[in-house]
Amino acid sequence: MDNVQTGKLIAELRRKQGLTQQQLADKLNLSNKTISKWESGSGSPDISNLPVLAEALGISADELLRGRLKEPKLDTDTHKKGVPRKELTPRQKMEISIVILAASIGAILGILAYNFGWLG
Repeated sequence: MDNVQTGKLIAELRRKQGLTQQQLADKLNLSNKTISKWESGSGSPDISNLPVLAEALGISADELLRGRLKEPKLDTDTHKKGVPRKELTPRQKMEISIVILAASIGAILGILAYNFGWLG
């Protein structure tokens, strides 16, 4: 755990919630000096305080230990192209299914024709 990075995260989330160090300390039954130590990076939360602190800040204990929020998962197509994936209409799905079925039947008939000598 990087105390400085974790401290910055604690301070940022506390401010986003509009809490003072004293208000956060009151939620955790600690002193505001303890919160100040964490935020400055000169100390770190005791392991027994992690679940309560994480809940008070609205994050997971894992995010708190890492000192950063988890990034939301991106659809790989969206991430690569920068364009969100468009949902297909039922008609488009049906058309794609028909094309796949026709191609499969064609492939099977081609294999049979080759194996049984139907091509001459």
